[in-house]
Amino acid sequence: HRHLTDHGGGRVRQVVVEPDVALEESYDVLVVSVRWPALTRAFVADVHDRGRMVLGVFDREEPAARAHLVAIGVDEALESDQSPQAFIEEFVVLQARRGNQTPEPDVGVAPPRRGEIIGVGGPPGTGRTEIAIQLGARLGAALIDADDVAPCIAPRLGLPIEPNLRTAIEAAEHGRGTLDDSIVTPAHVGFPILTGLPNPGAWSQIRPGEVMRVVERVARDAGRVVVDGLGHLEDVGSAPRGRNAVARAVVVESDVVVGVCMASPVGVARFLAWAVDVHTLAPETPLVVAVNRAPKARFRRGELFAELTRTIPASAVVFAPDDPHVTDAAWDGRMVAKSPFVRAMTTLATAVHQAAQVGAVARAERDADPRPAFEAAS
Repeated sequence: HRHLTDHGGGRVRQVVVEPDVALEESYDVLVVSVRWPALTRAFVADVHDRGRMVLGVFDREEPAARAHLVAIGVDEALESDQSPQAFIEEFVVLQARRGNQTPEPDVGVAPPRRGEIIGVGGPPGTGRTEIAIQLGARLGAALIDADDVAPCIAPRLGLPIEPNLRTAIEAAEHGRGTLDDSIVTPAHVGFPILTGLPNPGAWSQIRPGEVMRVVERVARDAGRVVVDGLGHLEDVGSAPRGRNAVARAVVVESDVVVGVCMASPVGVARFLAWAVDVHTLAPETPLVVAVNRAPKARFRRGELFAELTRTIPASAVVFAPDDPHVTDAAWDGRMVAKSPFVRAMTTLATAVHQAAQVGAVARAERDADPRPAFEAAS
């Protein structure tokens, strides 16, 4: 800081603590120590995707550290005992190399995301996991269990606890295996699934950014991904790794959110409180409501519809009946056979598809808003 102030040549824009800051801020070169826990191959790739360069710093006494920096893809590596002038000279070299790259129309802006992200959530106990599974089948999407409070896709479908979300993060972030190895396509299910954490106590060992990089990579490869786990959304604990940080991150990045509401007065009250949190986090994201275990009486369904649409800006409201076929399938660990519930899920999938197209257009417009990239972060 002092050398740049006295001699010029650049300006330190931001001291980075969490990796999300390094992806959101605008700068030219990220200067990062090899000891930073967030420095992974996936993180370096994300920085490069935004048109920026990475200068890795290592101790001369640790020769293996330089090899590690090269392996994860940094642009240059420099010994930590070099003079400030040497760092500035390296900045100039990196900036010149960056200027010769072609083309960079949106430097400082995240690259457009390919693939739709559909988040499924609601208050606990509403049956959102069953609806997420059916949406995956109806939409031909990959299904990810990102619930770090009560992950249950694996036990619901009788799948092994490994591979899972944790192994997918290891593959995406550290190159330990491949992401495809963490995704299974069971014969009795018929579409790809990434199961959740084997133990909810592991929530503190994962970062929201790591989960979202896995989600975005699966969405890019599969074209569409359904993410289960948007339960509690309260901002609890310190950002960005609070207790509900993963669910909140999925809400923000989703092209459409499917909210599952229990068909009762208490269920509606709890759902509306949850929907307010969704709207606060992502006010422009379409919200499709699935009323689960809905009564047969048209009058009661009309009351539910009127209350939901009067209170929240729902893109669509779909009623799913209380179907015994769902209970039978859960006991057997299989998909629900043809039934009124499955027919309702087909209707829901159509509504979600239409809303996702609207959400994707809105997201593309936001991503196209350019921000200038300038200076350096460390």
